[in-house]
Amino acid sequence: MPSSAPPLWISIATLMCAIAIVGTNALLLSPLVQTVGADLSASPTQVLWASSGYGLGVAAAALLIAPIGDRIGSGRLLRMALAVLTVGFVASALAPGLIALIAAQVLCGIAGGAALPSIYTMAAVIAPKGREARVVGAVITGWTLSLVLGVSLAAWSAEFLGWRMVYGALAALCALVWGLSAPLARLDVPGGATSSPLSALRVPGMGRGILASVGLMLSFYVTYSYTGAHATIDLGLSTGQAGLLPLIYGLGFGGAVLLDPLLDRIGMARATTPVFLALTLTYVAMGVLGASYPLFLALAVLWGIFQHFGLNLLVARLTALDPRQRGAIMGIYSTTTYLSVFAAPFVGGIGFATLGILGCVLISATLTTIAAVEALSLRRTTALSSSHAPHDVPDAPV
Repeated sequence: MPSSAPPLWISIATLMCAIAIVGTNALLLSPLVQTVGADLSASPTQVLWASSGYGLGVAAAALLIAPIGDRIGSGRLLRMALAVLTVGFVASALAPGLIALIAAQVLCGIAGGAALPSIYTMAAVIAPKGREARVVGAVITGWTLSLVLGVSLAAWSAEFLGWRMVYGALAALCALVWGLSAPLARLDVPGGATSSPLSALRVPGMGRGILASVGLMLSFYVTYSYTGAHATIDLGLSTGQAGLLPLIYGLGFGGAVLLDPLLDRIGMARATTPVFLALTLTYVAMGVLGASYPLFLALAVLWGIFQHFGLNLLVARLTALDPRQRGAIMGIYSTTTYLSVFAAPFVGGIGFATLGILGCVLISATLTTIAAVEALSLRRTTALSSSHAPHDVPDAPV
């Protein structure tokens, strides 16, 4: 990192806050659906069309706009995305009707789709050698801030100040992070690389990276999408009690940052298969013990911890495939994630209709087991190649 670079913790905090803002917007409309609908004379379903528009915007921008970061620098693209996101929040706060809100959220989605790959790329850029897991782990803790603090605080504030003030506050916070992100634009020196989704797909290991992404993200959303239905329908609990699970999961996900140094010591390649297998066992345990909500919540802590580890390892693996095309590669990852969000209700619905939450977790466990086998086979292939090399090769990030 250049000598003029800001302290590492400031860069980490800036990226963490950027993720938190993007994540908060992605989850925000669900608890506000009645309030927004009453103000805009729209049904809850119609209000959630804005969430769908946001998701489509993220998926499209992550695929088509993220590669621009490889040419101009991910730090610069991140700042542009934050500026557009601020405008999107202002437009959401001022939306006179449903169509205007949907359009504003599509704009937010386009900005979020450009921002997320840039954030992941910058996490890899600022990480000192040997501390990659700790830095990436700290940055992705922004998802916990959005889940535990951002959405909860926004929902509470909307009750007293109105939903428009919530989007106004997000606009102000986003503008603040935009200001703090100026040094990041100087850290990632653009290489002028010409990248695209097609060129990123041709990077060796990208196909298997997408398989690992699906294994981690689709498995999560398949089960997560139906935890609320399990609590309220199968167990007869209140909506408030069902809302405890995201909170408990988020605390586990965020707390896992304290354990990230273990990943640096164990090595990325050696840690990946055990982490995916731990996720498999956690899913199976959730299915077996799902009739007891206290035990289900206790397992959500482990779920959050191992999901954090899995995401950390996945980001490290993908950003190491080709440093010249990190933006395009992470764009494909973000698109894969949002396609998983789209597919999860349908895939999980098959399991839930058949066996309840047990059906969902069995699908998730199957996906993480496939990802564990893939990681093990890749490690063996890497080890075999290394054994024929004239010198020792460092542990590859898998």
